[in-house]
Amino acid sequence: MRTALIFKVALALCLALSLTGLAAAEYRNGQLYIEVLLCSGASIELEAESSAATKVVVSERESPLSLGIDTPIRISLDNSATLSSWSWLESSRPWDTDSNGVLRESFAWEDSSLVIKRENLVYSEHSFADKATALRFAREAGVSEEKVQGIPLLHATVRVTGAKGAARYLETPLHLSSADPLCLNGDELGFSGEFLLKCVEGRLVLTHLLPLEDYVAGVIANEIGSKAPLEAMKAQAVAARTHAVSLLLSNSHKKDGYDLCNATHCQVYKGKYRQNETVRLAASSTAGEILTREGRIADATYHSCCGGRTDSSKAIWDGAPLPHLGGVLCDEAAAGLNLADEADARRWILEETAEKGNSAWKASALAWSRQLKRRELAKNVGLADIDHLVINRRGASGRITDITFHGEKAVRLTSEYRIRQAFGGAKSSFFYIEGGFVTTDNGGGGIYPSETLSIKGRGSGHGVGMCQVGALRMARAGDDHLQILSHYYPGTEISTQWMQHE
Repeated sequence: MRTALIFKVALALCLALSLTGLAAAEYRNGQLYIEVLLCSGASIELEAESSAATKVVVSERESPLSLGIDTPIRISLDNSATLSSWSWLESSRPWDTDSNGVLRESFAWEDSSLVIKRENLVYSEHSFADKATALRFAREAGVSEEKVQGIPLLHATVRVTGAKGAARYLETPLHLSSADPLCLNGDELGFSGEFLLKCVEGRLVLTHLLPLEDYVAGVIANEIGSKAPLEAMKAQAVAARTHAVSLLLSNSHKKDGYDLCNATHCQVYKGKYRQNETVRLAASSTAGEILTREGRIADATYHSCCGGRTDSSKAIWDGAPLPHLGGVLCDEAAAGLNLADEADARRWILEETAEKGNSAWKASALAWSRQLKRRELAKNVGLADIDHLVINRRGASGRITDITFHGEKAVRLTSEYRIRQAFGGAKSSFFYIEGGFVTTDNGGGGIYPSETLSIKGRGSGHGVGMCQVGALRMARAGDDHLQILSHYYPGTEISTQWMQHE
C-alpha cells in the first residue's frame, strides 16, 4: 500500500491545481462564452496578420502574472508527460464553495434553460500511480472497472519562443489574448480576442474563447454567405445558434478539450472572415433567439440544397421521427412529383433549373453531374468489380437511402452519408446513374453500369431541415426569417429566455 500512500499525499498537495483556474464555457456578463477549436498539432505558430509585430499576453492558469510576448511566436511541447493519480469514483454531487473533490463541468437542459452543470466528483481515499494497479484494487474492493478514472495533477510543459528568441517554459493550460488579429500556422485567416492552449493526448490544442453571438456571426458568413438577403441571414443565425446549443448539449467534444470544432462536423467557423455589416446585423438583431419545441431545444439541422423537397430525419438518419423534421416542399415546381419514386426522381433530375439571380454555388447545388470509374466505385464498397446495383429505396427528397451493389458478393448500404462517400463524395445521394436500367419489383431501379459511370444529380448535403438555397429563394420573394424558419421547422417556436446565468 506504499504506492497508494505516496499518491494520497500527492493528491492532497496537487488536487487544487485541477480544481481552479481557466474555465471553458461560462456565463460572463450575461453572455455565454464557448470554446471553439482553431488548430492543433505538435507545435503552433502565431503571427500578426499585419506586417507590424503584435504583442500577445500569455499567462499560466495558476499564475497571477502575465507575459507580453511579441510575434512571431512559436509554441512547442517541451514535456508532454503529465502526472496523474488513478482512483475510483465513489459519488457525485452538486459543486459548491466547500467542495473538495474534482470539478466536472458539462452542459444540460433543465427547466427550458441551458445550464452549465458543475459536479463535485468524490473519489476513493485510495489513489494509485497507474491504471493497472487501480483496477486491481478496485476489483478486490468489488468496485466496477467503469468507475476507475485518471485524475490529472500536473500538466504538460510548453516552450514559448517570441520574436526576440528568448524561450520561456510554461505549464499548460495557457490563456492568451491579443487585440490584433493573429494568423495560425501560416494560415491567412486572422483571429483576435481570447485563446486557450492545452495539451490533449500529446497534442497542443488552441481554441478561441468567445461569446456565442460572435461565434454565430462567424458561422453565418461561412455557411450561407455574406451577400445573402438579410432575412435569409437572420434565419441562418437562428438555425446556427440553435444547432450550436444542441451540439453543446451533446458534450461530444469535451474529451477533445473544447466545446465545438470549426468544421462541418459542427459548423464552419472562420472568425471575422467574410463578415460585413449585414452579417453582424443578422446576428445582433436575432441575439438569443433559438428554436424550441414543447420546452426542449429543437434539432435545427440545415444543409446547402435539398434539390426540390427536404427529407425526414428518420429517413436519412433513422432513429425516432421528429415532427418538425418530417420534410417539406421547397420548390413549387416539384409539387406534382413523388421523388421517392424512381421514375419521378429521374424526371425531376433532368428538369431544367434555370432561376434568375443564381450564384455559381447555388446553380451547382441545384443540378450537377460527375463521372466515376466502375472499379473505383467497387473499391469504395469493398468489391473487386460490380456487375449491377439496385436502388432499393429513396427518401421523400429523392435521396437514395438504401442501395445494393452486386459483384462477387452483395454489399448493401443504408446510410445516406456512406452512399455519398461510396460514389466519390457526391454532393448528395439524390442522383441517377446512366446505363442499362430495369425497374425492380419494388419500384426501385436496377442499373448495369458501363466502365465509366455518368452520374446526374440534384441538391447538396443531407437534405434535412432548412435548405439554404430555399431560404435564399424565400427571402428574395419577401418572406421574413420567422416565415422561413416556420416553413422548414414546422411546430417550433422562438425562445429567448433560455440562458441560465449564475
